[in-house]
Amino acid sequence: MPINFFDENAKTGSSNVRFGLCDDPPPSINPAYIDENDDTKWIGIVNNPVKKSIDFYPVDNCIPIYKPDGNLERRCDGMLLCDNNLSFIELKRRENKWLGDGRKQLTITIQNFQNNHDIKAFSKVDAYLCNSIRPIFKENYIIEIQKFKDDTGFVLNVQQNIHI
Repeated sequence: MPINFFDENAKTGSSNVRFGLCDDPPPSINPAYIDENDDTKWIGIVNNPVKKSIDFYPVDNCIPIYKPDGNLERRCDGMLLCDNNLSFIELKRRENKWLGDGRKQLTITIQNFQNNHDIKAFSKVDAYLCNSIRPIFKENYIIEIQKFKDDTGFVLNVQQNIHI
């Protein structure tokens, strides 16, 4: 059965100039979400200077993706959709192994998305791996970024700020 990544019942949105993407600390059973008020909870920060309408569709803890053995895959936290541009989002707040783990979660989600939706229907597709503890890009991330590009064909942005 096909997986619908665009669950209208789970979708939230904002047209604020700036808002945050949040995920509860592990073990989280709730999907990631938008927050417009408490920037202390923000893991990813969406900058929206022209106040476009941006939709957020949670994936993790919302859309099940299964491994061949029947266990759940680790998925990215969600997707932003704005003006037919799609961004896959993974939110981290830890120091160790976050980059490789986040890249894999985004890759698995994108591959499953492509199996269920026409990704070519979008004007632009990219991905953001945000870490509130490590918000600054470092040069040693280049290997993981290239692996992501090789696996998906898309750009991986390793940064806390998401520019729409």
